[in-house]
Amino acid sequence: MSRQTPESAPDTPATDEQQVLDYLRANPALLRQHRELLAELDIPHDAGEGTTSLIEYQVAVLREETRDLSQRLEALLTVARDNDRLADQLHRFTLELLAAEDLEHVLVALRDGLRQEFRADVVQVILITDESLAAGVPTLALDDPRSEQLEAHFPGDAPVLGNLDDTLMTLVFDDQADDLASAAIIPMEEAPLRGFLAIGSRDADRYQEDQGTVFLGQLGALAARILRRSLAGTRA
Repeated sequence: MSRQTPESAPDTPATDEQQVLDYLRANPALLRQHRELLAELDIPHDAGEGTTSLIEYQVAVLREETRDLSQRLEALLTVARDNDRLADQLHRFTLELLAAEDLEHVLVALRDGLRQEFRADVVQVILITDESLAAGVPTLALDDPRSEQLEAHFPGDAPVLGNLDDTLMTLVFDDQADDLASAAIIPMEEAPLRGFLAIGSRDADRYQEDQGTVFLGQLGALAARILRRSLAGTRA
């Protein structure tokens, strides 16, 4: 009867450990590529030569993560402060609009408020209607070619932001389009009122396509509601 001796079994753990050590020596950047592993390693300070540098590296990793978290927190705080500032500006702007006595005064408050509170260089309000309104109220007839072009370029109720070409700038801002580099075009839909609130800036970075439009949408809804109320008073 033959006997089998498990001579290789006791050497398996040592062999595996040696393989790990050989692999780490052959791949010195491994821990740098998997920094999350360093935070889990338990290495005593008196473990011998070379231990300190690894601990220092762990500390450096944790410091970098702390800096990253601090930067994220600061970014969130900046957004929160900006939102508070916008809310305060919108509140003052709303009060000014509500205080306006008629359509002409609403338009004045709208233009002045956007220039003063929201750093607009040019403000254009265009109402699309066949009704005859007071002098100084910018209107376009429903069948006017400009009305059709505006509806084609800015359909629906979503604000459009960005660096518009010269043709679109002139279409929206008319003779005020000179030197404007970016714009926000806000459709106003508050039946029976239909129109556009356009804000132009000489700063090419002021309005960009990738910016959020929630605030501008709220601004357009507010302006449309107050303009509709003023139009109803004009008809009366």
